[in-house]
Amino acid sequence: MRTTSRINKLRSCDRGGFVIATVKVFSTPLRLYRYRPLGEKLERELRAITEGYIYCPKFDAMNDPMEGMHRESLAYMIKGKSKEERKKIADEKAKLGIASLSEVFDHEPMWAHYADHFQGMVVAYSTSKLLKALPSDVDLVRMAYNEEPPVILGNRASISDKAKLTLATKTVRWMSEREWRLITPESGRAEYRDEKCVYRVYLGSRVSPEAEKKICAEMKVLKIPVVKMQVDKYQVTFSSAR
Repeated sequence: MRTTSRINKLRSCDRGGFVIATVKVFSTPLRLYRYRPLGEKLERELRAITEGYIYCPKFDAMNDPMEGMHRESLAYMIKGKSKEERKKIADEKAKLGIASLSEVFDHEPMWAHYADHFQGMVVAYSTSKLLKALPSDVDLVRMAYNEEPPVILGNRASISDKAKLTLATKTVRWMSEREWRLITPESGRAEYRDEKCVYRVYLGSRVSPEAEKKICAEMKVLKIPVVKMQVDKYQVTFSSAR
């Protein structure tokens, strides 16, 4: 399945099997941002940029213990599908890889939580270039936020799509992160192999001098701009790194 990028179609069928509605997404963010820790992981994070990939771990490696939860509709249970498919959905979820990105690069709580207390970095990707460069079996999914887990329906959706549904919804308490996800058929590298996909690298205000120097040197070779956070009272700004 191609990414859910420019036009995302989620079809609903009536009892006769006719399409009665289509949901379309006509726009995606110009950039998407990936918050990364550095420290002992510096070489790993640089290698991801220089080799052109985004690593997608399994969902149970994510920090939210509520990941992958779902409910089942009454019709789904009455048809007897839930018992038959429950394990298949769980097995499919266990295979999938996930990488989290955001629509924003200056979200202070995410800098603290995901970028090692402002000691890490944020990698900015050009969404359009990334979509063109990623394999066709990689999905780009905009997260939905709700008070309740998603509902598995007794429709014709594939096991894979039902598994992805459970990983594309989070509780509303996470809404401020404005998350998008890459979902891959298996955990591992989602390779794009085009340095032009990386638009810019943002460094945290507490990044170590050694890490800053190494990142700037490697990005200079790839002609990727690097900027560093400056903190002014309750505001953050970014200017060119050395």
